[in-house]
Amino acid sequence: MAQTKSTNTKRRTFRQRDYRAEYQRRIARAQAAGKSLSAARGHPRAADLPKPAPAPINRTDPRERALKMMRHGASQAEAAKASGVSVEQLRRYRLLNTTSERRGGQWIIFDTRPQLFWIASEGRMRSVTLAFDEGGGVGRFWNAVNEFLATNDADHLEPYIGEGVYDVRDKLWIFETRPNVLRKLDSVGELHFIEIYADVAK
Repeated sequence: MAQTKSTNTKRRTFRQRDYRAEYQRRIARAQAAGKSLSAARGHPRAADLPKPAPAPINRTDPRERALKMMRHGASQAEAAKASGVSVEQLRRYRLLNTTSERRGGQWIIFDTRPQLFWIASEGRMRSVTLAFDEGGGVGRFWNAVNEFLATNDADHLEPYIGEGVYDVRDKLWIFETRPNVLRKLDSVGELHFIEIYADVAK
């Protein structure tokens, strides 16, 4: 006699999700981990973002161009659109790399990252990475070189004889102050960038 084998059919029960409760639990977990409410909601403040290791500014990056526009009066949205990046990308980049705030409709942006500078040292042009507060010394040196080239008066170079700047690896680069060497660099077009130096040094 054939036995009839009974089979139990399992039915799946779909539970309706409580998205509000899930959201509240996510917020609670994030705050318990020490995150701010903004970070828990997915909109971190500057203090919530991980700070990258200091690196030289890449001036070809469209976000850098956008920051420059903001320094000159553009809004964040205008600068992002003109540079071809999203407002959120620019906002995050600004928070990660600068200290910035809006005052009276104008962005005030402080940038303490190391920067690449050109200096004349040991008879050649050198590209060196300097801490942000070393740029002023390089600028004053090039102003003196400009004065010397314009007047042929080597007295403009005298304050910089034996002086130099330390790069981010603590290597000292001595300024080139020999008149004949500077004239040679100028004659072969090595010093053509000085005219735009002020813009680079910002």
